[in-house]
Amino acid sequence: MNRTLPMCCLTILSILVLAWVLPLLYDTALLKSLDRTHYFYSPVLKKFIYTEQTHASDPQAAQKADGHHADIVYKDEDGNYHDRLAFEAALPFIYFRNMEMRGLLPLQLDGNTLQRADIERARRVLELPARHLDGKRPPRGYLPLIEARPGQVALLYPADRFCLTEKEMRFLNADTMRIDPELTRRFTAALREAGFSFPARHVGGNFTTFKPHEGGIYLVDQRNALFHLLRRNNRPQVRRVMLPQGVAPRHVLVSESRERIWGGMMLDWQNRIWLMREGKEESVPQLLPLSLPHYDPETMDCKLIFDPLYLTAIVSDESRLYASVYALPQGDDMPATLLPLRTAMHHMSRDKRIWTHHVGETLFPFRVVFSREDSALRTPEILPSPGWLSGAFPLCLLLGAGYAARLYRRRELTGGRWLETGLVAAAGIYALIPLLLLDERS
Repeated sequence: MNRTLPMCCLTILSILVLAWVLPLLYDTALLKSLDRTHYFYSPVLKKFIYTEQTHASDPQAAQKADGHHADIVYKDEDGNYHDRLAFEAALPFIYFRNMEMRGLLPLQLDGNTLQRADIERARRVLELPARHLDGKRPPRGYLPLIEARPGQVALLYPADRFCLTEKEMRFLNADTMRIDPELTRRFTAALREAGFSFPARHVGGNFTTFKPHEGGIYLVDQRNALFHLLRRNNRPQVRRVMLPQGVAPRHVLVSESRERIWGGMMLDWQNRIWLMREGKEESVPQLLPLSLPHYDPETMDCKLIFDPLYLTAIVSDESRLYASVYALPQGDDMPATLLPLRTAMHHMSRDKRIWTHHVGETLFPFRVVFSREDSALRTPEILPSPGWLSGAFPLCLLLGAGYAARLYRRRELTGGRWLETGLVAAAGIYALIPLLLLDERS
């Protein structure tokens, strides 16, 4: 008994360490790390086209690769292969600089003549990764509320920072680290007067000076009401954004542009995406719901790609992606819901299982990870093997039986040694390695 307890405690600690280290070393040595597939809508081909890296060289891609990068494929949704130049020509809004260099601009498309300036002005990308949602990343502390009328060309960070507490909007001087009572009183009073109910559930803003103008921040209050706050001449300008019945905002992504057409997007608790169309300078934005099938914000990243003619929405998790393309509304007419013109689904090459995956899933019954693609928090988590039932579990039982047979031959299969055998049967090589080393040491 005196030997069993220390041995088991040390073995359990070793199991946790090895469950983190061994799979990590295995993946680094034997598995190629593949990025997510880059998926686009081609306004030239009128269908989706993509590029991705594969685990091994693709013979058909090699024929199009001009002798290099045979593991990079360029394909469309129909399975047709393209070479790199044809791929770029099919996406003139993405590779407009290369198109200009090859003398292919201005572009004649759908009755429109588009110069480089037209493409640059309309192009923008909004991204909402799952790991950026509240609760999936470390809480943010004090944030800057940038002056919307800085009195000069460039935006500047203010000398103060703010945070939303249970009862107020508190401002702190960044130089003296002291609370600014006047700003705290002024902004808190303005929020309360507009109907804001503390504490805030969410704060959304683009807290950087690398943007053409300051569009303010959005606050979701305790009752799920949405407010827009702008700092003008060091005074608050608060406006309530009227939401449709039953809509509760979860996350607001703010993105200012020179065109001042689309100011960002909003995610609600029903997993719907709303485009935020900017109005006049003193008006609140209009919300346009986006029909986005299969979107699960808990596990999926969302990317919106704007160009002069279309909006492409891509939602993807670690293995699959769903794409939709929309015609953007022109003028002041706003549809009730923006419906897709075309949709597609794609299984990424990183989802394909090869022999090294199957070997790893058999060797390691589980693994300890400290980060996942859908979370920015560095918290330990135990993930079971995808092949646990078919491969890892039988191997663990086999190792446990072998360990028991070894002890039986040595006439040591008594008392606490049965507990050691159970650890091997449950954790496989994670328990077998430290137990063999400790047994030889003792």
